[in-house]
Amino acid sequence: MLLNRFVLAIKNQSKETLRAWSYQCESIFAQRSRRIQQLLSFYQSVYGTQGLKQLWRAYYRRELQPPLRGMVLSAVGLMGLNIKRLGSDGYDWNKERLALSNFDLCRRDIEFINTLPHNQLCERCQAKKMKYCYCQLGNQRCRRTQTKAVPSTSKDADESIRNCHQPLDLDLRGAPAGTVRIQAQDEHTWEPYFSKNEFSIWRREERSSLYSYKVYARFDDITADDFLHVQTDLDYRRQWDDTALRLELISEDPVPASNSHLIYWEMQWPRLFANRDYVYCRRYVKDENKKLIFICNRAARHDSYPSLHGKVRVTDYWSLMVIKPFRSFHEPGLHFVLTYYDDPGIPIPQNIKSWVTQKQMPEFLTKMYVATKNYACSRAIKMKDMFNGFTLVNDEYTANAQRGSWLGSLSRRKVTSSSETDR
Repeated sequence: MLLNRFVLAIKNQSKETLRAWSYQCESIFAQRSRRIQQLLSFYQSVYGTQGLKQLWRAYYRRELQPPLRGMVLSAVGLMGLNIKRLGSDGYDWNKERLALSNFDLCRRDIEFINTLPHNQLCERCQAKKMKYCYCQLGNQRCRRTQTKAVPSTSKDADESIRNCHQPLDLDLRGAPAGTVRIQAQDEHTWEPYFSKNEFSIWRREERSSLYSYKVYARFDDITADDFLHVQTDLDYRRQWDDTALRLELISEDPVPASNSHLIYWEMQWPRLFANRDYVYCRRYVKDENKKLIFICNRAARHDSYPSLHGKVRVTDYWSLMVIKPFRSFHEPGLHFVLTYYDDPGIPIPQNIKSWVTQKQMPEFLTKMYVATKNYACSRAIKMKDMFNGFTLVNDEYTANAQRGSWLGSLSRRKVTSSSETDR
């Protein structure tokens, strides 16, 4: 009889303990879930969807231990069984992905940035009143064989000639190599074009009366991370670029670490001219070790976006950009060199081309700079608002005042039962 009472008391006490324990776990789970939701909302509002993906990839590479990483890879692999080789939109990324070797074309741009303190103007750049000279470095010929090369004026230039065909040896972290390459006219020489405000621009003839342009600028008060975000965030570009009438993401490379996207872009041209539209592939690389960012664009095709009546489809277009921060990606200060070429598709008088280049290009780059400043300001305001919106969590993780601490309730029961026994 006494044993039965003892067992019954344990059961009753166990039920109360289990109920209090379940309440406690529920409150902890609710608080942690709410905190995770706040953090996800915070990072998405600050860095955007693309930034949140990059943050997760960096956390996955650095923090996840091998057993957990294996489980994540297994889950991704099971999900990947349902993914076809071709994307759901029919774009074959295995054949159309931009090659990483395209970024090797930026080697001289990097050397140009590194040698800016010793930059000297050539005669043509002096005549054009340029701030810097790219001709002496950019017009050197690469050593394709062991024969004697073109004489150089400095040791640095001689090194650039000898090593200009070697890859940059970037820290790619398993990124796919890609196959599509940019066909630039390396045999022609760069010439100074004009210098305006903080921009220095040179040009090189790619075809008859068609030029590629190289732009250099430095900004002291914006970060490389913010500048990259402005370059790659399509939603934000629709807000600050009034010439982008349509800007749509067609497809995204499903391979991790590729950072490749297929984009449709309709650009507004001045009156009396038809608008230009593009279907192009974009790829970017961020090297944490060398502190460099590369962005590559090249014209592409997609069956769902054919040429439209009333618009001129640009099918010959490419661009390369290298961004080098002064110190780190998140600190203010950067250099960038942009090289781009496009064939407008129809003959345009040279004076109109010159007007578009000399007026529209600096205006667009200035708008891009202002957009980066505005983005950094809005991001700081969002960070302040989000941190102010965080609520402190009670250390006991109580769901509400009625439940209280289950340890406290148990201790109060013991005190009450002992006092009744004493009576």
